[in-house]
Amino acid sequence: MLVNRSYRYLFYSGIINGLGDRFSQVAVLTLILQITGSGIAVGTALGLRILPYLFLSPLGGRASDRIAPQKLMIAADLLRIPFALSFTLIESEKDMWIAFTGILFLSCGEAFYQPIRKSTIGKITEPSQLAAVNGLEQFKVGIVLILGSVTGGAVAYLFGTDMAFVFNALSFAAAAFFIRKLKVKKIPIEENSEPGRIEMKVKDWLGTGLLLVVFIQWTGAGMDGIFNVLISVYAVEIFSGGELGVGLLYGALGTGLMTSFFLMKRLKHHLLLFSIIALVVEGILQGAASQAGTLFQLMLYFFVISLIGGMSGASLDTLVMKRVPSDKQGGVFGFIEAWSNVILGVMMFGGGLALEVVPSRSLGLSGGMIGLVGGLGILMFFLLRRNGLKNKG
Repeated sequence: MLVNRSYRYLFYSGIINGLGDRFSQVAVLTLILQITGSGIAVGTALGLRILPYLFLSPLGGRASDRIAPQKLMIAADLLRIPFALSFTLIESEKDMWIAFTGILFLSCGEAFYQPIRKSTIGKITEPSQLAAVNGLEQFKVGIVLILGSVTGGAVAYLFGTDMAFVFNALSFAAAAFFIRKLKVKKIPIEENSEPGRIEMKVKDWLGTGLLLVVFIQWTGAGMDGIFNVLISVYAVEIFSGGELGVGLLYGALGTGLMTSFFLMKRLKHHLLLFSIIALVVEGILQGAASQAGTLFQLMLYFFVISLIGGMSGASLDTLVMKRVPSDKQGGVFGFIEAWSNVILGVMMFGGGLALEVVPSRSLGLSGGMIGLVGGLGILMFFLLRRNGLKNKG
């Protein structure tokens, strides 16, 4: 897929951008905890990362439907550089406003950037390549997850957090350098259609399966919100693995995502049905993972969960790119990104509060039930609608 010159630049910029963001995230949360010693401060920082998606993801998506996406992505990268460097000015607790301001504006840039990037893939890739390219996108996330989490922590430990912040700023500049070479064909706007506006009626969302895509994404976000909260808890509190245990679990997740690329190339049909079944299986596996007896067993569960989730994510993105007109994909991706991240953030916050009163294994089982029950409900809706369409035919 990297033979596609335009996508190659997008792929490289995504890895560089993602690594810089991981470095900065690890470093800034460590810095906040070291200076304040407050879990509330860390929770506030995580909450600030989610909020901008509600407003800026739809805006970024719609903007990409009327303005050259490469220009928008370059602007989003370059405007984040001063905020990435602002963390180097933090010296004491009175400087926490700098940390929170920087986190907020970096998150604004990311929320604006992501739907633009996703909608660009469909504009520079042949329809026959979409499934493989979206699989490669999961491969990219796996690389970033493994290298970013492990290397970011090592850099902050060996050279100090300031070096991680400088690297993040440089990553934005490097990503913008690659994006400037991106060539995106201008998509003609449909007649009588306002640029960036989603003019699809409810029957269109039902007929194309997009409504089910949204439900799958939202249910998965709810399940993953609890899952993300429990990763460190499983490693540190249940299996006494410390930072090494956390690294091993993230490594298992990243390896699963990378492996999903190779299997995704074989998945050519029934993408929607696969994603629904994957949601059910993920729920079952997350419930089983919550009861794992050893750290190694938990790593295996995490690997398979990530493998299935990566294939499902690639399938859902491919469906949107194939079934939504190119001049409306930005708006659709913006809508999905916004609410998926809000649900994810709410469930992470709720999961953190629940840990105060609910045992971690019980909470993990509950998170798995969200995927299981939600997936079964979506599967029933899918089968009933498919049978109904057959009867009409």
